[in-house]
Amino acid sequence: MVLNSKTTDRTTMNASEPALIQFEGVKLAQLLHRGSPQTLMASVGVFIQWRKLNGSPPSQSRTFNIFYSDPSTTEPEASTFGIAAEHDKDIAPNSQGVSESHIPALHCLSWIETGCDGKLQQRIEQVIGEGGYDWHFEQFPPFIERLRFYPDVAMAEAQSRVYLPVR
Repeated sequence: MVLNSKTTDRTTMNASEPALIQFEGVKLAQLLHRGSPQTLMASVGVFIQWRKLNGSPPSQSRTFNIFYSDPSTTEPEASTFGIAAEHDKDIAPNSQGVSESHIPALHCLSWIETGCDGKLQQRIEQVIGEGGYDWHFEQFPPFIERLRFYPDVAMAEAQSRVYLPVR
């Protein structure tokens, strides 16, 4: 079954079983966090400030995170993490360091995870290693779309749609 990433309610698909979908691609405003994951929340705060200044709230603009670095093979100080939001306007130079980027159209294995982010890496590794999928993974890194997130909901109720690009 191939589903489309632009469904009206992206929270209704089965959270436990990955499904093959066609991600349609999206233009982004992105801030790259480089360095230790322990300082990530400072970068998130900078990105939130940019969103507020540029009229791009989560209620009107989808929120994404892109995992450019594999935590199992990258030293924490060398990691790169994308903090992004759907944004179709030009982005002027800014003090926050936010720039234009995009996620291309891709075929992806996708599913919804509920709860804190601590189990995301484990679940991604499980799907890749034990899922029984005979896929070749694309060069684009795994990414997630934040559907419901803290502090709008309790950490245990947060939801993210995971995308693993495949060909």
